[in-house]
Order: sequence, then structure tokens, then C-alpha cells
Amino acid sequence: MIDKSYWPQAGVTRQNFLRMATVSLAALACGIRGASATTKPIKVGFIVPDYAELRWKNADQAFFEQAAAKLGFTALVQVSNDSESQQTSQVENLLTLGVDVLVLTPVNVNAATALVHKANLASVPVINYNFLIPKANVAAFVGRDAVEIGEKIATSAVTAKPKGNYILCFGDQGASVAVDTAKGNLNVLQPLVQSGAVKIVSQQYNKSWSTASARAQVENALTKNGNDIAAVLCSNDMMAYGAIQALQAQGLGGKVFVSGVDCEPRAQELLQQGLLSVSNFSAFDQMGMRAAQAAQQVATGAAVTAEGTVNNGLKDVPWIKGPNVNVTKSNLAETAAAYPWWFDKKKLGL
Repeated sequence: MIDKSYWPQAGVTRQNFLRMATVSLAALACGIRGASATTKPIKVGFIVPDYAELRWKNADQAFFEQAAAKLGFTALVQVSNDSESQQTSQVENLLTLGVDVLVLTPVNVNAATALVHKANLASVPVINYNFLIPKANVAAFVGRDAVEIGEKIATSAVTAKPKGNYILCFGDQGASVAVDTAKGNLNVLQPLVQSGAVKIVSQQYNKSWSTASARAQVENALTKNGNDIAAVLCSNDMMAYGAIQALQAQGLGGKVFVSGVDCEPRAQELLQQGLLSVSNFSAFDQMGMRAAQAAQQVATGAAVTAEGTVNNGLKDVPWIKGPNVNVTKSNLAETAAAYPWWFDKKKLGL
């Protein structure tokens, strides 16, 4: 039986009917093209700065890739080996490969502004990861509140050592996290410095967050101050390893307050041994997963889910914050139970 509802109605000429049919077919074709466009596989580039710090491969990258698989998009991951030139080439390569979104962890935040601009020219939105890139037109920022971390570390230090000589081993000045952690340290220490209770005898930024550089800094400060040091505040665990080596060489291991950041496996062992006093840990798993979620939101034109905003000097950017906590020997077991993917309870004997 023929469905006559498709036949021309009264008053509609055959010519007009054919014209309407042509328009309808065109609309349908557009709809099909639109549907295929929305279902086209999404490709997201994710660039990490290096593998020297275990977090990048074992946490941020691993959980980003895991979330990407669940969300159904392709993750193209690159590691820059702490090289600005290599990172530039990687950005260009990912843009050539036609990524829909670029998630960029800059080796140098200032140099990365140009990389974001390059992506903007290619109409590829950028999600800024971990280190805030200044004056960049990015879609979102995924990162820790490094000022807060610096304040937490310094508060722990002055609680344990309210008086004495302090050494401040800051990270790479090219990274916003290093600058912000330093700011947090000083926010807490300055009142004690002004009162005379604390004296900062050495403070410097250490390129590439170098263990050797931090060790040399601590060695020089120990020599100049006759080993009279109360605390060494380090902006990451790698520098803390160097500080501890310098202190042990002078028989001061475990006698001086030493801080780190990231609570790497080696740092966990040092916490147990009493050689490291505190290491601030961030939930890198959540950062990686939420970066993947944000990438999908940006790729599909949805609003980015964020806790607040951060101003990068150009505009207010949606800020997806990663939680952090100070880990000490006393709460190591509790933290390990909460984050089994990072803490090896069996190896630690917990």
C-alpha cells in the first residue's frame, strides 16, 4: 500500500513539490554530515615535560590515558625531555596530526606562550597543565594551588623549628609552580624573619629542579654557617634528595627539618627513616583524569567543569584544582591507603 501522506497536497504544484523534496534531501544530507562530524573520533595531544620525576609517566600520563580510553578519544602523548626546542617540535607535530585539543605541560612557561599562540592560529584549543602559562589564550588550567602548598610546607617547618637558620631550595624559575611555591614559603616565613626568629641564610632557584644543584646549595650554606641549620625547604623531592645527601655528609641526617613535594617512592622511604620530615602530595591521578574530561568538554563545545578561575595575565581561566596534603611519617599509612596506585604499602611494610 502506498502512503499518500507523501503525495502533493492540494494547492501544491508538482514543481514546488519537487523543490521542497530537493530542500529536504539537502537538509537530510547536512544532518548526516553533522552527525558524522559529532561522532568523528576526537584526538587529544598531551605533552609532559620529562620522565625524571616519576609522577609524569606513572600518574599524570597513566590516568590521562586511562580516562581517554573510557571517554572514547585518542590520546597522543609526548614527553619533552625537559627541552624547549623538542617541545616546540612536538607541538608543531601534533598540530600537523590534526589534534582537536592540546593539553600542554610547559617546559618553560614563558616560552610556552608562543606555543599556545601557534595552536590558536591552527584553531586548536589548549588546556594548560600543571605550570601556569602567562598571558596565554587557553581554554582551562589544570593544576595545584602551589602557593597553598608552599604555605603548608613552611607552616610544618616553623611548627617543628620555630627558630634558626633556614635554607630555601626553590625549583626551576621557568615554572610557575616553583615561583608560587616560593611565594607560599615566604608568606609564612617573612613575619618570623622580621621578628628575628628565623634567618634565611640561602635561597635560590635551581634549574631543572636539579638534585645536584640543591646539594651544592646546601653544602655551601652549611660551610658558610658552620653547619648551624635548622631547616631546609625544598620545592620537590628530587632537590630534597640532594639536601639530605649534603646533610648526611656532615652527620646531620635526621637532625635538620627537610621538606619535599610529590611524595615519590624514594621520599616515602626517607619519611619512614626520619631523614625527610614532610613531603606534600598532590592527587595526580585526579589531575590526569580531569584533564581528559576537560579535553572532551572543550572538543565537544561543552562548558569546562572547574572549581574557580585563575588570572594568567591575559584573562580569567577556568581552574581545575588538584587537591594536596602534607605527608609525614605519622600519616603515611593513612595516605597510602587512600592512594594505593602511588604508595606501595607492602614495600613500605604498612
